[in-house]
Amino acid sequence: KLLSINVGRPRPVSHQGRLVTTGIFKQPGDGPDALDGDGQADDVNHGGVDKAVYAYTHEMYEYWAKELERDDFIWGQFGENLTVSGMPDDEVCIGDAYEIGGAIVEVSQPRAPCFKLGIRMGDASFVKRFLAECRVG
Repeated sequence: KLLSINVGRPRPVSHQGRLVTTGIFKQPGDGPDALDGDGQADDVNHGGVDKAVYAYTHEMYEYWAKELERDDFIWGQFGENLTVSGMPDDEVCIGDAYEIGGAIVEVSQPRAPCFKLGIRMGDASFVKRFLAECRVG
């Protein structure tokens, strides 16, 4: 089930005393054309044809809220374009295709987060924990 379509335009943020550009600050968009309002700052690592849309499950929100003792998450918190429910990482496989409205999306790879997820979460150490838990989307 699709819960939210999240978008964000690349913007500069301060990181370790320098400016970096990131599109990880996603927020719920409006309507079926919401993805038109999205952008990636790094097409090589986070965009392009095979990495155009990122999905993350509501169930992982619940997991991280408990683990991190936080209740301030908004849809798009993990940088995902699609917040979904009922798509556990251990049951979704590369090559699986899903119909979302009039679009067909195909799973091409698991997420490989970079330091910018740590910026978004306000915790640089979160990226390693995110990977270690294998809850990447």
